[in-house]
Amino acid sequence: MDASARIGSTSLTPTTARQTPRNDFGQVLDRTLEVAGRVGAALAPALGGGVVSAAVSGVSAVARAAGSAGTSGTPESGGGTQGSGEQWELLEAQRLLNEEGQRFNAEYLHLQNEMQKESREFNAVSNIMKVRHDSAKAAINNIR
Repeated sequence: MDASARIGSTSLTPTTARQTPRNDFGQVLDRTLEVAGRVGAALAPALGGGVVSAAVSGVSAVARAAGSAGTSGTPESGGGTQGSGEQWELLEAQRLLNEEGQRFNAEYLHLQNEMQKESREFNAVSNIMKVRHDSAKAAINNIR
């Protein structure tokens, strides 16, 4: 075998201490949801509407639930089941949002049906007027 095709010797470096901060996914998600809730709460009055407010409260509830679920098993928090009531609140908020979404969808469907009906009526009247115009024009041309 050719000596140039051989793998050279490997060198090992000693292990060093971690240089980047340790960020667990749950902690990062909790901080992100907290910031999103605060920003949404600040923007809700400017944007107006109950949907934004409901979405912000939903994000805040998710952040609280994620925070309690992420720390409930750690020794620092002492365990416990404090997040269970918040989870029911979150489910209730989600149910209310779903109901509101269904109402909006029903209203939108009703509006679409009205627009289609109006469009059909307009096309019918337009076709009738075109036929009347063509008939009158043909009659005038026959008289000449």
